[in-house]
Amino acid sequence: MLLPDIRITKQVEDSAYDLDGVRTSHIRVEFVVGKHGPFVVRVPREGFTQQTRDELVNAFANEVRTS
Repeated sequence: MLLPDIRITKQVEDSAYDLDGVRTSHIRVEFVVGKHGPFVVRVPREGFTQQTRDELVNAFANEVRTS
């Protein structure tokens, strides 16, 4: 679960192709922490869960949070 001061503003799936044509997908999550942001976290598409997303966003938010 996201911490109370975090608000997700956008979540989309992005893909990239390497030189061999192999596709790599991730979920791009844009969010704000209180009045600060927007920030972006990319979560691998394979095995994506809301819990994984929330853990990564919370961890990032803890690094940028101000008093």
